[in-house]
Amino acid sequence: MKKIVYLALFIGFALTNTSCNGDKKAQAINAFVKTYFPDTEVIANIKDGLDCDVTLSDYTQIGFDGNLFGKLEWDEVDCSHAATSAAVPAALVPVEIANYVSKIHGTQSITKISKDNRGWDIKLSNGIEIEFDKRFNVIDFDD
Repeated sequence: MKKIVYLALFIGFALTNTSCNGDKKAQAINAFVKTYFPDTEVIANIKDGLDCDVTLSDYTQIGFDGNLFGKLEWDEVDCSHAATSAAVPAALVPVEIANYVSKIHGTQSITKISKDNRGWDIKLSNGIEIEFDKRFNVIDFDD
């Protein structure tokens, strides 16, 4: 019974200490924005459980997936509404996906990218959406 009480207290503490404005999370978000979107700043962030959704000053939207230990990792970057650049920074796009887009879709840019434990989803500037598995094989194509 004591183990259950301690586990409940630990989880309760972890969940109450998971604001997007918390030191560790804010530092991680700010470092990510400074690295990949240096000409912008965070204008809004919304906490959803352990996750954080951030809007930048150019209207780029970034989703961060959190865990109980306060670590954040991006899981979605949507530049389709961005005022300055509608392309996801190349450094966030796996080489395999960048090569596929370059070869098959020529000059189209990636305006949205998301990842999860099953694979990757992208949206191109012409509206085409492509889903990749973990090995970067195309598994769905929607135009």
